[in-house]
Parts: sequence; structure tokens; C-alpha cells
Amino acid sequence: MRLLWRPSGFLRRLLQVESYRITESESLIPLAWTSLIQKPGRIPGIFLLDQRKRFSTMPEIELSQVMIDKNPGITSAVNKINNIDNTYRNFQMEVLSGEENMITKVRENSYTYEFDFSKVYWNPRLSTEHSRITELFKPGDVLFDVFAGVGPFAIPVAKKNCTVFANDLNPESHKWLLHNCKLNKVDQKVKVFNLDGKDFLQGPVREELMQQLGRLSKERTHSVHIVMNLPAKAIEFLSAFKSLLDGQSCGSELLPIIHCYSFSKDANPAKDVQQRAEAVLGTSLDACSSVHLVRNVAPNKEMLCITFRIPAAVLYKNQTLNLEKHEEPPLKRQRTDKSFSKEKTEIA
Repeated sequence: MRLLWRPSGFLRRLLQVESYRITESESLIPLAWTSLIQKPGRIPGIFLLDQRKRFSTMPEIELSQVMIDKNPGITSAVNKINNIDNTYRNFQMEVLSGEENMITKVRENSYTYEFDFSKVYWNPRLSTEHSRITELFKPGDVLFDVFAGVGPFAIPVAKKNCTVFANDLNPESHKWLLHNCKLNKVDQKVKVFNLDGKDFLQGPVREELMQQLGRLSKERTHSVHIVMNLPAKAIEFLSAFKSLLDGQSCGSELLPIIHCYSFSKDANPAKDVQQRAEAVLGTSLDACSSVHLVRNVAPNKEMLCITFRIPAAVLYKNQTLNLEKHEEPPLKRQRTDKSFSKEKTEIA
């Protein structure tokens, strides 16, 4: 009688780890092997870092080939050479086994994305966050996506009959964003830009906000959202909102809603993110903000999203900052999981 190993059992024996989890693309990640990251799609590459030596003495080339042989959905195994620390949020990699073509197709939340994984940023662990933000939108709303990547926020929001302005500095991300808008049939609803985030905010966003919040603001019923998903630096870009607009401010309920992402290693990450945002804006956000825990990135490192309606005193020139009289529309509050001290706020 032959003993047939399932891929999970075989890899558990090979790597000497106890537990695996199945990802969306049904490839395997050892939970104990934190440096093994699966890229879903046609080419779910596996990043084999130095920590692989903790689990196996097999040479990396042989080990990577075993991974491909035992997982039908995997066609390439790659070694991550550096961290995501450059301007375009991608990293260098070397192909250990399998195909060298890194162009892949990913299915997330009923939408399809194609891109060259070696040249753009993609994180399958953010699918829940993409859905959470998308659910905030109603038909007719407007989204400014400052760091849009290949479109995981822009495309689902556009599908809800919203107007989207999507930007990314990376020329490759810009190219695939255009491609994915056509692929998902929302290219008529998304205006795509290839600018630095500050230039995008002070250029196209400013021009559109002047119209959105101008003469017709009293008749406007839709919401305006600005998503800033660049956790390492997004808070710094909040300075671009200071005195961005001319003229008289509109009603506070019509002001743009900001969703700004950040990392924190602080013991109180929610408070840390809020205080850093306040320091950049020069005003308190106590009355108009909430912080949502997105995910744990590493030990003692969290990714969070602070959401707030930008105060008129920050957004408009020649406005008097009066925090005591600053009023915001009432907020509907819904508690997050017990492990997080702050509350998640949904803005109706």
C-alpha cells in the first residue's frame, strides 16, 4: 500500500512546522514560517528568506522546486532580496524555480486585477480593508484615491456608480491601473493620474474640491472621500490640506472625509496615530475622528486607519481656528474587537 501525502502534510514534514492556513488562492502558508508570503494568482510566488533555515536544511533551489511540485497553483518561487522601502513600494526578487514571468492575475472581492508583481505593490491581506472602505460609499459619492496602486479601492468604488480620481506615482502602477479599469469596465468612471501625492492633492484634488464645495454645495447630497493608503508616510501628506481652498467654507457635513493609513509601534497605537495627524494639521481631531485597527503587521507593529472629516479651519484659507466652537455632524459608533481600545466610526 502506498502512503499518499497531501501537500500540507508533506510540507509540514519537510519544514517541521505544525500548522498551515489555506489562503484565498488555496496555496499553503506555514503559520510558523512568518517570512513565507504567498502571492495569489497565476504566479503565487513564495518568498524564501533566511529564516527558512530554521525549518529545513534543504538548499533553497531544491526546496523551492518541492514547493512548486507539491502545490499545483504555484508556478514560481522567488526569493525576496530587500524590503519594501523604495519610492514605488516594490522590492527586488530573484526567481529560484519555475517561471520568470511575474505578470499575474488576482481575483479579490469579485474584481479582477492584473499586474507585474515585481514592479507594483500588492498585498492580499488587505482585501477585508478594501471591502470595509468600499461599503462606506453610496452611488454618486466621490473618491480621491491618492496612492491608488493597481486599483483595489478605486475599482470597487467605481462599480458602485461613484466618481473616482485615482493616482499613483509609480509608472507601472499607473499603467496597470488603467488596464484594470478597462478590465473591470469602469474606465469611464475613473480618472487616472501619475503624480506625486502632494501634487495630486494640490492640483486635481484642489480643482475638483473647489467645484464640489463651491456654488452648488447647498444642493449637493453626495459625500467626498479621500483615501491615503501609504502607511509609512501618508500622515506627512496631510500637510497638503492646510489652506488648500479659497473662499468661504461650506457646511461641515459637506467637508471631505479623510481615510489616512499609518503604522504604529506605540503602546497605544490609536492615540499615537491621532496625535501625529493632529501635529501635522495643527488642530485637534477629538471631536471628528475615529481610528480603525486594520491588521497586525509584525510584533508590536500595527497598521491603522484614522478617519476624520477635515476641519474647515484647516482646509480653507483665512479661517479662524476655534476649537471650542468647532462642530461636526453626529457620528454613528460601532465597537471594534475587544483587543483594540478605540472605536470604529462609520460616517453616515
